[in-house]
Amino acid sequence: MELNKWRIQMVMKSLLPIFLALMIGYILIFISGYNANEAFTYLFMGALGGKKQIMNTLFAATPLIFTGLATAISFKAGLYNMGAEGQLYLGAFAAAYLGFSLQGLSPGMHITICLLGGALAGFVFALIPAVIKAYLQVDEMVSTLMLNYVAILYTTYLASYPFRAPGSSNAETINILPTAVLPRFVSESQLHVGFLLALVAFVIIYIMLNKTILGYEITALGKNQHFTEYVGMNVAKKIVIVMTISGILAGLGGAIETLGTHGKFVSGFSPDYGWTGLTIALIGKFNPIGVLAGAFLFGILKNGGSSMEIMVGVPRSLISIIEGLIVLFMTVDMLNKRFSLGTKIKQAIQSLGSSKGSQNNLKQEVN
Repeated sequence: MELNKWRIQMVMKSLLPIFLALMIGYILIFISGYNANEAFTYLFMGALGGKKQIMNTLFAATPLIFTGLATAISFKAGLYNMGAEGQLYLGAFAAAYLGFSLQGLSPGMHITICLLGGALAGFVFALIPAVIKAYLQVDEMVSTLMLNYVAILYTTYLASYPFRAPGSSNAETINILPTAVLPRFVSESQLHVGFLLALVAFVIIYIMLNKTILGYEITALGKNQHFTEYVGMNVAKKIVIVMTISGILAGLGGAIETLGTHGKFVSGFSPDYGWTGLTIALIGKFNPIGVLAGAFLFGILKNGGSSMEIMVGVPRSLISIIEGLIVLFMTVDMLNKRFSLGTKIKQAIQSLGSSKGSQNNLKQEVN
């Protein structure tokens, strides 16, 4: 009974920042002179109003499932992998290179090799900050953050010069071969088999975190690293394992974008999937089920935002504002938990009130 009550409270705390962000978005639409009711109607109808709309929403959520899971598993272990964006880019380019360079393979074999290549690229790029964190105590937040720029700029260089598609004015490679393309479910929607792979990744991570010894060790590591080291856990090894699993997931997300969405590597293809994955991980409280729900929510916002812009004229940038507000409220919630800001503010107000009361009493005594 107490466990169910705790779960309900966790869900409500996760939904509160979303509700506040949507309310502020509603107010912003209203004061901007648009019909807020109509805008929100088209927002949700455009994302959930029919089979095609739902499939497009799932398509928008697919890369976010990967980056959300990648961030969640590292954060759950107390490791702040901020490099999902860079790992995503390297995974996308590796899949593209294998997709257009390998010939004579069957579709199943070609797709598998491309996916493994993307996962390997994410693994290797996450291994660098993992090793220097585990054995040299270098802050992983700084190293992964800086490595994002290395990955993005390096893949942009590759797509701009040595592997640029002939005659293209953009930084992009040639198209991958048909044998490497992830098939779509229906022609009317961009939803492809990559969504099923995202669900497989979700199931694997859920089982790993909740049903295995490694999952228990990850949870323990996130709660108290010094204690886990004291009781005999090889903390350095676990840091490397967790960070590389995170990199594999992000790399797979990039590979699936290449194989299922663009059909080639395109520089700047990601509208901050890595950073959005961070937000989703925070919303989901680093729980795979929460990440899945958060990815679906952001899929609704991204897909429905287009309908809202077309039908009502509300700029799609408002969706970015709502997403930013969700991040803001989630950050406030985290700071409150870590530093007990709410309690300290309450104590400060009470202290200020008692101080004013003492001053008033002193004035009365003087008079």
